[in-house]
Amino acid sequence: MVGYYVRRALLGLTLILGLIALVYLFVYVAPGNPAYVWAGKPRGPKAAEAIELAARELGLDQPLHIQVASFVCRFLTGSWGASVAFKRPVAEVVLGAFKATTELLLLSYAISIPLGLYLGIFMALRRGSAADKVLKFLSSLLASIPRFWLAVVVIFAFYLIGFQPLGRIDPRYLAEFREVTGFYLLDALLMSRPDAFLDVLARLIPPALIVAVYPTFYVAKYVRFALSEKLYEDYVVEAISLGVSRRTLVMRYSLRGVLPAAFQLFGINLVYSFVDAAVVETVFMREGIGRVLVEGLLRSDYPLIVAAFFTVSLVMLAVNSAVDLVQKKLEPRVRV
Repeated sequence: MVGYYVRRALLGLTLILGLIALVYLFVYVAPGNPAYVWAGKPRGPKAAEAIELAARELGLDQPLHIQVASFVCRFLTGSWGASVAFKRPVAEVVLGAFKATTELLLLSYAISIPLGLYLGIFMALRRGSAADKVLKFLSSLLASIPRFWLAVVVIFAFYLIGFQPLGRIDPRYLAEFREVTGFYLLDALLMSRPDAFLDVLARLIPPALIVAVYPTFYVAKYVRFALSEKLYEDYVVEAISLGVSRRTLVMRYSLRGVLPAAFQLFGINLVYSFVDAAVVETVFMREGIGRVLVEGLLRSDYPLIVAAFFTVSLVMLAVNSAVDLVQKKLEPRVRV
């Protein structure tokens, strides 16, 4: 296991270095001029001079290979620079946005993991029934619906009942609200404000449900297929003949062979969940890493874009490593 950790750390460092350089190159060739934005979009006879000065401040007057090498070195030492779009330190912007997205994804996966497993087991035990066919159809339909369209429908539905789940918290609470951890649910509890907690939760549940749609039904379809195959194996037939209860047979024996791959799928789906979160955060007007990334792309904010991708990449490496360890724990025959 020590060797695995060392190999994984070296591979992760290589991927991160390559990703930073690659993202910088993609942003470099993209349309837009960050120096123009950094200079305040100047106009008039001295506009060219102001843009040139801003380019020197951002290091954009250097050769491309010097820019990339300098940017990677600064990034690894924690000197992420200032955001062109927000005029604030990049680390501060990304950290605040990442906490908001993490809060959203944690609730989404707290919903999707148990629900996806339950639906998959339910369909496997009723394979070929009317309920199984309806759930299979709904799984394919809901997993294919564009998330932005689903977000608009949900907002409209809540609007009809007199509630708009936009933003992270009602503005009337902001004057007294203190950010301790950056996670609004936890901060509301620390402040002993159940009213603010319920408001934050009410605004968090709708987008969390939308983000949870894809991993829930994707994994449910896999569990349904894999568990159905397990239930026809010889050891299951023999266990049934010996009088083993269906609950014991499914939960203690058959499901154990399905869980490692199911959790691996949840880890893989986290990538798509970040994309869904970016769309949902934009529609629901929430702070988050996705919305920050969209702002950075629109304003050609090099440091912010790379920092956002860097943060998401670190999370993905950590999640994939954790999923591998969980898979090893659930299935000792798996080699990591």
